[in-house]
Amino acid sequence: MKKHRNVLIVDDEVDFLSSMRRALRKEPYRVLTAESGKAALRIMEEQDVDLVVSDYMMPEINGLTLIKRIQRDYPHILTIMLTALAELDIAMQAINEAGVYKFILKPVEINSFRITLRRALESLDLMAEKAALQQKIKTRDAILQELERKHPGITKVDRDDGCYVLSLD
Repeated sequence: MKKHRNVLIVDDEVDFLSSMRRALRKEPYRVLTAESGKAALRIMEEQDVDLVVSDYMMPEINGLTLIKRIQRDYPHILTIMLTALAELDIAMQAINEAGVYKFILKPVEINSFRITLRRALESLDLMAEKAALQQKIKTRDAILQELERKHPGITKVDRDDGCYVLSLD
């Protein structure tokens, strides 16, 4: 996991935010909290946030609107939606329209929640590793193309059915 990951939890219930800060205080990431969508957007302007967990039902900006805005303005941030409402259409919208990583029903079971957050952050690490490996491949392909341009046929290798090299000209 990247050294300093930041998880932002957004919920208009102050007691819920307080309990999340307490429950997650020993986790290997920093927990930030916001009591509204507007406060969350201000935090994201000022700090590097990796994962946002947002409640759906909030005044001013609901969680779906917030997450859509995050995906538009901060596409590198992974998002999770929380809700006390077990409405399938909200979940489908969150997943299909806003690219939510996961949809979690309240009340939150804390051990399961911890695992979900860790997996989400591990997913970010894997995506970063994939991007780095893809960049290495592009760089090496460019080198091979340049070698082939300078020395035509240098990258051609003939193999037999057993994958043995037949000739290197």
